[in-house]
Amino acid sequence: MTYTIIILSLFSLFILNKVRSISLRNKLNSKSEKRLIISSVLVILFLITNAALPYPKSLYWFVALSIVFISSILSFDILKSEYKRFKTLELKQKVINVLFYSLLFTVTNLYL
Repeated sequence: MTYTIIILSLFSLFILNKVRSISLRNKLNSKSEKRLIISSVLVILFLITNAALPYPKSLYWFVALSIVFISSILSFDILKSEYKRFKTLELKQKVINVLFYSLLFTVTNLYL
């Protein structure tokens, strides 16, 4: 259980760090920043409840897709600007970003 708490803390800190960097990079107003924070808190709460109360697989995917959908709706304008920023990156940076986040997603699903 200790390792789970450590991993969850690291994921939570990583998500909060990314939210802060996105907020500073895009110079968000307070309304957009609140939406981004709500989206990140939903994801963090999902990870915590998944570790504490394991869902059945069918419910897990339903809840996970619901949170992704709600978060996408809440922060659609931010996602659009981040996608434009992603398209302007060099090919090497794009590949590194895609590989890193897919690895993070895989590790999260395997470990938690």
